Amino acid sequence: MNILEMKGAFMGMLAQIEDEDLLRRMLDNCIEMVKHADQLDDLPVEVLQALEIADLDEDINDAIPNDAVFQQFKVWQKQ
Repeated sequence: MNILEMKGAFMGMLAQIEDEDLLRRMLDNCIEMVKHADQLDDLPVEVLQALEIADLDEDINDAIPNDAVFQQFKVWQKQ
């Protein structure tokens, strides 16, 4: 599963949850996880260079436009 598929699966799961307390706890947990995530400074120089090169790559055929993601999210919300 690639990163876009994981994001889609995560958003789909969130869209199905109706329990406000559960969503709040999940959000709090995600925020805490992000706070403790490794920073870019911790990465080796080679990895940082590869990220910079990838960032400059204009070939983003595997990216999904934001509009398409939000349209899909609206469909998931209605389910």
